[in-house]
Amino acid sequence: MQFKITKGLNVPIKGEINILLNENINTKKVALLGDDYHGLKPTMLVHEGDTVIKGQPLFEDKKNPGVVFASPASGKIIEINRGDRRAFLSLVIEKDLENLEEVTFDPITKKEDLNKENILTLLKDSGCWTSFKTRPFSKIPKVDSIPNEIFISLIGTDPLNFNPEDYLKNHLEDFNFGLEVLSHIPKNFVHISTSLDTKLAKMESDKIVYHEFEGPHPAGLVGTQIHNIAPVSLNNMVWTIGYQDVKMIGNLFKKGNLDFSRTIALCGPQVKNPCLVQTEVGAFIEELISEKEVDGENRYISGSVLCGKRSKDKTGYLGRFDTQVTCLREANKSDREFLNFLRPGLPKHSSLRVFLSKFKEKYLKLNYSTAMNGADRAIVPIGIFEDIFPYNIMITQLLKSIVTNDTELAQQLGVLELDEEDLSLCTYSCPSKYDYGSLLREMLTKIEEEG
Repeated sequence: MQFKITKGLNVPIKGEINILLNENINTKKVALLGDDYHGLKPTMLVHEGDTVIKGQPLFEDKKNPGVVFASPASGKIIEINRGDRRAFLSLVIEKDLENLEEVTFDPITKKEDLNKENILTLLKDSGCWTSFKTRPFSKIPKVDSIPNEIFISLIGTDPLNFNPEDYLKNHLEDFNFGLEVLSHIPKNFVHISTSLDTKLAKMESDKIVYHEFEGPHPAGLVGTQIHNIAPVSLNNMVWTIGYQDVKMIGNLFKKGNLDFSRTIALCGPQVKNPCLVQTEVGAFIEELISEKEVDGENRYISGSVLCGKRSKDKTGYLGRFDTQVTCLREANKSDREFLNFLRPGLPKHSSLRVFLSKFKEKYLKLNYSTAMNGADRAIVPIGIFEDIFPYNIMITQLLKSIVTNDTELAQQLGVLELDEEDLSLCTYSCPSKYDYGSLLREMLTKIEEEG
């Protein structure tokens, strides 16, 4: 089935990758981050100073017993960081490159030996269960839950992201076996979304359905695809998973070990030669990018420039679900312009037609910084969100209900379909400077707690 997304916005930012694969970068430290898993309450199975091996369980989710988190590398635990109210921030491992020991599992290589019971058992025991996210709520699934559908996006429309098919060219065998494994899990289908001009060979299976999407960002976001194919609700739970995690699962079932490698884009205006690199889950970002960034005060972002997380101090590591590291110049006082709203705006971008740059938007590439270009103010309904938000939802009214914390109205308007990344364009385009992603997370948490 084909879908054409007409609403959306491609952010004209400099720093696209120009080298498909440059090098392997194995950082000296890796970490698991608490922010990657909403609502996580870890029960630690290890302590600072312990030596661990790759694949060893490090902690278990107290709220979801049976969900374990595996070590991405062998080495020594040097930090277990906590924040306010003892909130888990990160567990940091100093790698031992000479220790090649790892936890292994019994592979299941024959398709006829695959069944739902042994698949779910191996996913939980290995820690690969944490690769899945639910919709609604975007949390790790309960250990006894089964989704109606599973969704996988093979479209990279995030600013500066790369085409997932460039990655799959070299990993198609493991990816397809991972799809075969996943096809035994849902009650209905595994849905795979590709671009219209895809060259990916499709698997023949009654449980796997392919869809084609075209259009600007957020056409590549799995939330947009779910909305068009099988909208979620409290009574219709689906799972999502990244394509590199599907490959990881395929490798696990074929070979019996965990492959934590990640191919990511080092990108952004402050990267000298944006490129793809191969590293691993939880890699130390400062080490990844230190020799590739432009001199000056820069901000590292794990993920997309629209919805990634700021990387610094105790959480300065590659996120579990991220395939980008973006580098922006840190804004300073010199970025503030006097009466900037009266300027023609040639070197600026706006989703409204208020700058002269609109005439050359097709060729526009801007050196973005972290400047907000404004401050908080009231939401004014001028139709800006309706032009960029592709869901069949009353988006301005929904955003107002999120800001005012009206959970009942928000549920009626479709808030349960959303994840933070789905509102990132609204945050970018908002004249009122609201961070709708963080407000959405607070509301989803409240809805879940209130039942």
